[in-house]
Parts: sequence; C-alpha cells; structure tokens
Amino acid sequence: MQDYDIETLAVRSGIHRSQFNEHSEGLYLTSSFVFENAAQAADRFCNNAPGNIYSRFTNPTVTAFQSGSRPRGRAGLRRDRLRNVAILATAMATLKAGDHVVCSSGVFGATVQLFSTVLSKFGIETTYADGTEPSVWKAAIRPNTRLYSSRRRRTL
Repeated sequence: MQDYDIETLAVRSGIHRSQFNEHSEGLYLTSSFVFENAAQAADRFCNNAPGNIYSRFTNPTVTAFQSGSRPRGRAGLRRDRLRNVAILATAMATLKAGDHVVCSSGVFGATVQLFSTVLSKFGIETTYADGTEPSVWKAAIRPNTRLYSSRRRRTL
C-alpha cells in the first residue's frame, strides 16, 4: 500500500484479494477442510504441519483477520479466539504446575489442543478417559488431579 495515514491503514491494510477482486477479504463458511492423505491430516492435527483442519481451530478467515492487523510493517496484533475461553479461564483459576486433569476423550479437537499443547507447557498433565465409563475415570484419578472436563451431550 502507499504511505497512508494510520487510520486508513487500520481499515484497508492487509487485504489479499483473490482472482474475484473483492473489496474485502472473503469469508470461508466451511466447518472442515480436505487433506491429501491420512498422513497429512495426522500431521496437521498434531501441529507437525501447517494448514487448516477444522474451523473452530483454524480457518482462512481468521488467518486473514490476524495477518491484516499489521499496519506499516509492525508486528500483527494477536487476536484471541473465543473458543475454549471458559475452559481456559477455569483452568487458569484452578490449576498450577504439577496438577493433573482428567478429560473426556470425546471433547472437541481444540479442547484437546488446549489441554495437551497449551497447558502442558505450564507443567499440567492431562489424561483422557472414555466419557461413558465411570471406572475408566476413577482409574485416571491421581493424587494431584484438580480438574475434570467432560463433553456436554447434545440432544435434538
């Protein structure tokens, strides 16, 4: 872009137009993405390869929003995604390094990433248990278990 004022850059910078020459970033209204093969899917879900996997986790619309917040070459603003905010807030208020979580194996992938990737960086361990078997949950409990997280059942 030309050398515009910061107010103009805040609104117009970072737009990456497609071949359709739209005025603003396109919205990707999809819940999931296609993989070339099972290995690529596994790598993405394990954070071993870049790319989109599921819209609650990553998607081109959020990526465009994040990368568009870099006026005049400054570092991009970090945008907090609303998913898992309640779980993260509960974990932050409840847990400390050395604590343990028992989590249902049926939670969304983003919740698995939160417990396995983010909280593990702070010394918090997670064991995943079958949400339908009380004996499995009981066996997963440790002396340092401080939090239980389960998937809420949805009914139609």
